[in-house]
Amino acid sequence: MDLNRTKDIGSSCLFAKIGTFSVLLDCGTNPKHDGYDSLPTFEKLGSSALDLILISHCHLDHVGSLPYLMKRQQQARVLMSRASQIVLPRILANSVSVMRLRRDEFGIREYPFFTQTDIESLEDHILPMQFGKPRTFKKDSDEMTVTFFSAGHVLGASSILIEHRHRKTFYTGDVLFRDQRTIKGAMWPTCEVDTVITETTRGSVMPEDRRSVDSEIERLIVTIRDTIDAGGSVLIPAFAFGRMQEILKIISDARNSNRLQKDSPIFCSGLGYGLIDDFDTVAKKLSLVNFRKKITRELGVKIFRGNDPKYIKSQIQRPSIFVLSSGMLVENTSAYNVACALIDDHKNAICFVGFCDEDTPGGELQKCSAGDSFLFKAQNYTAKISAKIHRFDLSGHASREDILKNVLGMSPRSVVLVHGEESSRNWFMDLLIDVAPKIKVFDMDPGEEFCI
Repeated sequence: MDLNRTKDIGSSCLFAKIGTFSVLLDCGTNPKHDGYDSLPTFEKLGSSALDLILISHCHLDHVGSLPYLMKRQQQARVLMSRASQIVLPRILANSVSVMRLRRDEFGIREYPFFTQTDIESLEDHILPMQFGKPRTFKKDSDEMTVTFFSAGHVLGASSILIEHRHRKTFYTGDVLFRDQRTIKGAMWPTCEVDTVITETTRGSVMPEDRRSVDSEIERLIVTIRDTIDAGGSVLIPAFAFGRMQEILKIISDARNSNRLQKDSPIFCSGLGYGLIDDFDTVAKKLSLVNFRKKITRELGVKIFRGNDPKYIKSQIQRPSIFVLSSGMLVENTSAYNVACALIDDHKNAICFVGFCDEDTPGGELQKCSAGDSFLFKAQNYTAKISAKIHRFDLSGHASREDILKNVLGMSPRSVVLVHGEESSRNWFMDLLIDVAPKIKVFDMDPGEEFCI
């Protein structure tokens, strides 16, 4: 059963009865909604006592409601990769801070859903998993084996194989097969399975709309270099977890190869900067990430502070690079306020490097053209767009063709489509029916129950 309230990416959360086991796959919140509307429909669990909660990775749309649920399901064990266990407390603590701010600003009384104490109590329930190392769980006379595999995407991201009574179910989570600068790509098992539950995030992205990653990275480096040479500053709004660290590694590599100036100040902020400590910890303990904190020292990264665009503008003494948390320019973030300060100068550039929902400030800005007026609602400021707006396809999600190829490579008898907009799911549905008509394809509706 899909516990997401809407048929889209939303809050990833699937409930499954596997023999006598009650299992939850992910436990997210919907970033497009506030309050109880952002939560999965946990009420549909009824009196079910969960045995296992399997977490694919630590983006909030997959893990944001975990402490809330655990207060009601304290008997459950939570399985996640060791790397996810390391980064989880900081990500959830930042979520508490954001919820408190939104409670105070918008009067959302139910916020925060959980406290720091709730986050700390999670540790007693977490069972860290090593990639490729199966664990078997017993309940009465029943047994189930769970194995985590690297899913690429972000640090610690996992795809999960569940084996029960000779049936194999594979949950992809969010997946990326190519290597990134900071982490390796997905490494799925080579076995055949009965059922694949697959994400469909980029199902509607046409091949002609994609460029090679190497060419996009080179285009980003050239854009930064040309903007700095022209006396402008560059803002790169970046998702705090994974994307900011990836961009810093790209900049570091470009400077070390003399493809980028070494004298421009670099500013970072927020959760993304704090997570650098956790990346460093994972690098030391697990060797799963090609990113060390010393990179920020070598780059001379400074912590950015400032909320008033006029103050920000006055403090930019020379061309600078801002790599700031909030890939979608959410209101009242540092990235949002710096965009407000830079937008009216033609020498500056704003570079989007990941997915941006069209209803967010970042998505709205990308639909505008030079010379258009843009309202920064949180600042009550309307500016004429003079800065150059760029978009780079550096998504942490696999292409639809890569997912389809790897799913078909597991020879499933059935495929369940989740975690994608309707148009994305439709592409997978149509292609699977066309190229593999013997496979049963299920497009899950919210709250729908069915047997596989």
